[in-house]
Amino acid sequence: MKCVILAGGSGERFWPLSTKETPKQFLKLFSDKTLLRETFERIAFKLSPKDIYIVTNRAYAETTYKELPEIPRQNVLLEPAKKNTAPACSLASLNFEDGETIFVVPSDHYIPETEKFWHHVQIAEDFLKDHEGIITFGITPTRVETGYGYIESGEQLQENVFKVKKFHEKPDVQTATFYLSQGNYFWNSGMFMWKKSYFVEQMKKHAPEVIAPFLENLDIEKVYEKVPSISIDYALMEKADAVYMVKASFIWSDVGNFNSLKEMGLKNSEHCIIESSENVFVRTTKPTIVIGVDNTVVVETENGLLVCNTSMLDRIKEAIKKLPH
Repeated sequence: MKCVILAGGSGERFWPLSTKETPKQFLKLFSDKTLLRETFERIAFKLSPKDIYIVTNRAYAETTYKELPEIPRQNVLLEPAKKNTAPACSLASLNFEDGETIFVVPSDHYIPETEKFWHHVQIAEDFLKDHEGIITFGITPTRVETGYGYIESGEQLQENVFKVKKFHEKPDVQTATFYLSQGNYFWNSGMFMWKKSYFVEQMKKHAPEVIAPFLENLDIEKVYEKVPSISIDYALMEKADAVYMVKASFIWSDVGNFNSLKEMGLKNSEHCIIESSENVFVRTTKPTIVIGVDNTVVVETENGLLVCNTSMLDRIKEAIKKLPH
């Protein structure tokens, strides 16, 4: 098995902790290691570094080499432009032999239970030995959550393995509450497993506009000029002929925004005073006082200052574009 770590994100939701030059995967949020480093070590728990590949933007090449010196440089696949996850998955998968099993994971998720994680990965790998299709990993939901996409599972085929009935977009609170009550809706973890031959066959069938440029023997610049920007979910997962889900029970977060950090127990900065305020997250380098303010994120670094209502964190990406350069 080969593992592909997708590490091309720009991390704009974590401004001012992250910037275009230092996106989320290079932040040290939960330990003295970056999220990318923690992801690599989780995978290297079972796989040799020579079997681990990174797909990242060309701009992050040197930072990636520095973070992961164990990985052969030829295993760091550099994209000349950001075109979302379907092109990244195509670029990586075409490097392998037809029968190879490929495990695709994001670089910036939080999964602290490594052995439990690998138990579920093994279930998926074993299932693909006898079945043709694509595996996704569904996380057992622990709360009403509107920030994740959901997987609706269908028929159970064996312990922890189900057919995928449908993928669902991020829901509103009422819909998420319904999903939680049903018992067969799971958080979409964004992790996938497939055989190279099946992936290419399905991409040719369902997303030819994505895979075709990679098969034309063009240089990488020309490929990325032609290929559309589209996620692997839209391009393939929602259309593929056979998609299965491994039901996963390990602790997981996609670390999507500052609310995620608070939910995972990350404490406010030590040098802050919070009075008459509820649901406030403060991450600053300076002494900070917050009085009479609820549902607010305050983050200050040398890159800038963010003050944002917790219900509007999804607007940070657009607001950044208005900053003077």
